[in-house]
Amino acid sequence: MTPVQLALWTILGVALVISVVTDVLRRLIPNAVTYPLIVLGLGVRGVSEGVGGLESGLVSGVLAGAGLALLLVPGALRGRMGWGDVKLMAGVGCVLGFPTVLSAAAFISLVGALQAIVTLLWQGAVWDTLAAVARRWAVRMKWMREETSPAPVRHIPYGVSIALGTFWAMWWQQQHLG
Repeated sequence: MTPVQLALWTILGVALVISVVTDVLRRLIPNAVTYPLIVLGLGVRGVSEGVGGLESGLVSGVLAGAGLALLLVPGALRGRMGWGDVKLMAGVGCVLGFPTVLSAAAFISLVGALQAIVTLLWQGAVWDTLAAVARRWAVRMKWMREETSPAPVRHIPYGVSIALGTFWAMWWQQQHLG
């Protein structure tokens, strides 16, 4: 591991741990964490590797950050996810760059799915959730009229999935890509 990669991963690790704690305790990933992560990630990449291309430097960080953030924008626009999650994903991409960002996206998705299942089981909400999905599907198929009472909103701190999936991707890169 190069000193630059060590610096980037240390910055990222601190930001992820802070994000998990604040997301779990306060349902918030602060801008004071995400914006410096993005700026430091891109800054270190730019200074150490220059403008670069898809696999290194500033361009890699910008493209990876934008790509990861775009994965969560639809959820944020629908109010199902916070914008802090989107900005944290952007920071992860800015630090990791390519190709690690691809494994991070996959691992974050896997961890997120597992986290959702565990949370629903823990809260005893599996049947409620399945019934709400079935009702929405029946409304879309025009078999049922639209509901008047919305299903309860459940909070799943996605910062946990982002952190675990990112740490998994960092480990994966170290093991398989050197």
